Amino acid sequence: MKVHGVFLVAVFFYLAYTHLVNGQPHKDCQTRCGNVTIEYPFGTSPSCHYADDPSFKLTCNDKEKLLFGRDFEVINISHKELRVWNNVSYVCDNSTGNLNDGASYIYTQSNLSLSRNNKFTVVGCNALALLMTYGTRNHSAVCLSTCDSPPVANGECNGEGCCSTDVFVPLDSNKFRTLPTRVPNMTSVYDFNPCIYTFLAENGTFHFDASEDLKNLRNVKEFPMVLDWSIGNQTCNEVGNTSVRGMNNSTCFHSNSRPGYNCKCLEGFEGNPYLSYEHGCQDIDECTSKSTIHKHNCSDPSTCRNKDGGFYCKCRCGYRLDTNTMSCQRKDFGWATILLGTTIGFLSILLAVSCVRQKMKHRKDIYKGILPDNSIVAIKKARRGDSSQV
Repeated sequence: MKVHGVFLVAVFFYLAYTHLVNGQPHKDCQTRCGNVTIEYPFGTSPSCHYADDPSFKLTCNDKEKLLFGRDFEVINISHKELRVWNNVSYVCDNSTGNLNDGASYIYTQSNLSLSRNNKFTVVGCNALALLMTYGTRNHSAVCLSTCDSPPVANGECNGEGCCSTDVFVPLDSNKFRTLPTRVPNMTSVYDFNPCIYTFLAENGTFHFDASEDLKNLRNVKEFPMVLDWSIGNQTCNEVGNTSVRGMNNSTCFHSNSRPGYNCKCLEGFEGNPYLSYEHGCQDIDECTSKSTIHKHNCSDPSTCRNKDGGFYCKCRCGYRLDTNTMSCQRKDFGWATILLGTTIGFLSILLAVSCVRQKMKHRKDIYKGILPDNSIVAIKKARRGDSSQV
């Protein structure tokens, strides 16, 4: 019974693992469309994108443009964000104040959410813009810009000629709409501002220029916008970080803008965290990398040694690593050095004294001698000898 239970656990983890691996892209999948690199879980055919969610399917059209859904042209894909071109909504009026032209868009985002890395902006005098998001709970944001004459200040949207606000939307929102309108019963600004514009744009991509934008922003058709994406609708704890899904050298983290989770490579690794083994996160060799981000900081490159997820600086025998300068310094033995030097000095003196004493001892050697008449005499060892006298 115990063996049977272990077998069932093994089968469970095998199925959890193969479920993801079988969803990984085929080797013949399209990896580029125009200038955009396509990475799993996105793909252009059913066998190439994450199988459990068809909204990860992209389209590469005849003009080499990569499309997400019907509305967005993809600029680039990261491991938790999709950057796309977003159209500008606008309305224009004539000299009598009647609206005579305009465009407003409703977007379906499927499994993606508006990122907080966007700004909702309206450009125009006496202009009001609405951002409406739809899901289980609808949400709206308002931005108001007022002015009776061309603003002097440029650069920032401070409510005079341009209004900008952060984007906060419910997690389950899957549609949004931007709607501009002119505030009624206000001074006519047609001469210098015939149209008002509203759009969602990535932070830092729009800089207000009053003299140019109040008249000619209509010539700008679109701005970069960021969409957040995630896998499924479960948390990391619910799917289990190990089945995360069976990936090596990667970890799971919660999406902060929608249900589901994302993956990222561990520190010291790079690659696609949604793939496994040789297709996924690989160790970065900091010792040979030309990247300024993932390069070693050993002062002497020859001391750099790579290891999984990092590196270390190896000093030769007798040297230690100074972690402030990341250089090898000769080891300082401190009291051990003093003690060793003192001992060697003492032994040297002792040896010298012993040698002198031994030499002096040999100088005083006296030998006993007997003369022909049997007299005993003391004989001192001669320094020189004459063999002919013996």
